[in-house]
Amino acid sequence: MSIIEKPILQVLLKEEENYCAKCCKTRQVIERMINAIPILKEKVDIEYANIELEENVKKYGKLTPPVVIINGSIFSEGQIPIIKKLSSQLFNLVK
Repeated sequence: MSIIEKPILQVLLKEEENYCAKCCKTRQVIERMINAIPILKEKVDIEYANIELEENVKKYGKLTPPVVIINGSIFSEGQIPIIKKLSSQLFNLVK
């Protein structure tokens, strides 16, 4: 029997005290999506991280926040993600 790993949704934002409006709105959109669709809360791991951390810059290069990454692939950069597209993409991974 194989172990199925949960998809990882990474959200790279500017540091808390330096939040930009897009970063703040992105966090709100993702929180609303997770609360509205309980299966995603159970089946997807969500990580929020500082976009300026050295490990993130080394891994992905210089990016424009906010950045949404699904399983290591950039889903959106520099804009608030469209909740319908994001939830659809995540649904496809948890099926």
